[in-house]
Amino acid sequence: MLLNPQQHAHLRYLPIDNRLFAGQLPWISLVSSDVIPLAHQGVPILLPVGPEALPQALIMPSVEDHPFGDHTPRLWQYYPFTLSQPVVGIEADDSGQFSTVLQIDPEAPHWEGNTGYRLFDTNGQLSPFLRKTLSGLRAVQQEVMQMQQLIWRLHGLRVLTSGIVEHAGQCLEVYHIDLEALERQLSDSEEARDIQLLVMASAITASQVDLDVIGRPYLAGSRYAI
Repeated sequence: MLLNPQQHAHLRYLPIDNRLFAGQLPWISLVSSDVIPLAHQGVPILLPVGPEALPQALIMPSVEDHPFGDHTPRLWQYYPFTLSQPVVGIEADDSGQFSTVLQIDPEAPHWEGNTGYRLFDTNGQLSPFLRKTLSGLRAVQQEVMQMQQLIWRLHGLRVLTSGIVEHAGQCLEVYHIDLEALERQLSDSEEARDIQLLVMASAITASQVDLDVIGRPYLAGSRYAI
């Protein structure tokens, strides 16, 4: 739902641990700042098929500990707020004109009650809390684009092979990163992006060691069952 001062002047945001909501899903998307903290906690991380797809953490329910430990995934840090970029016009070269729109999930429990942070002041202007939230969401958008650039780099280096993972009763088409091939190709690179890519790829590969493999790993038609 689009957030606006006329309709939502009364709303107050009550902070809730957003890990509770992310942890109820079978998997969630990640940016680079999520990969290493979650991999170190043994959360399996996979790369779904598709050039725009972000890495995904498979949620492993546990009665002993939260699936993310103390880490709140970045794409869930500001829930129930989200940013979208609807097309509002067309440029001369037929490319779209985009406008950033702030939205909320009206069904989220963060709005219950009369305590918490105001979203707008008495003049209908953004409150300090909402300005900080908007800034944080824009930073997350940048992280999403940076992660997509890393994934495009992997595609360009041709170090991905396809396979299938079974999780939560569903089959997911995923890519496996040929870490040895990636290391060979980037062994002489000193670019910060390539170093980051190697660190990320190593963490993703390490997170998969406990997956139950059926068949030959990561060849077309192979399956990882969880």
